[in-house]
Amino acid sequence: MNYKKFAITAMIAVAATGVAAGTGYAAPADPAPAVQTVAGLPPQGQVQGVDYSVKMAETGQTVVTQVTGGVFSLDADGKAVTLKNQAGDVVAQLPISGKAGTQDIALTAAIDNGGQQLSLTPQANNVSLKYIGSQDWFFSELQHAALGGVIGAIIGAFFFGIGLPFGALIGLLIAGGQPLIDSGLAYFSGQP
Repeated sequence: MNYKKFAITAMIAVAATGVAAGTGYAAPADPAPAVQTVAGLPPQGQVQGVDYSVKMAETGQTVVTQVTGGVFSLDADGKAVTLKNQAGDVVAQLPISGKAGTQDIALTAAIDNGGQQLSLTPQANNVSLKYIGSQDWFFSELQHAALGGVIGAIIGAFFFGIGLPFGALIGLLIAGGQPLIDSGLAYFSGQP
């Protein structure tokens, strides 16, 4: 077996990965703002000391979030709901109006149980909610990254066919990025 051939192929794959990932000579990015909209979280967990669980009400029109270690409040202007932890730090801020595709969506926010429960209901009757589990999330992210996998496979095929699966995997990870990795971890770890 000629190990020199494999070493050269490995070095070319590493170089191709480096070129595909790009070179980082840019200035550091500005720090993220202190308040960020939290999206893509699993249905239960903990964020900055606040335990939460999210479920859909039996009517299928309302999303109910319950927290311990934090309090929901409606902003003074009534355009956002804020979640603060026990230290008073803002954990998340959720606007109660926005766009879904081309449709404007407005939500009705109801805060109960001393700020420990938030119920969000769309104001339009033609809007329906759908629970997206980790499997749906993973396959959606995988579908978005598929072109990167194909391009990676094509580049990998130039390396005597050995690089084809590795090129496809690297292409998927570059195209899918962190959302693909997060959804894959959620799906393969058995999260709902």
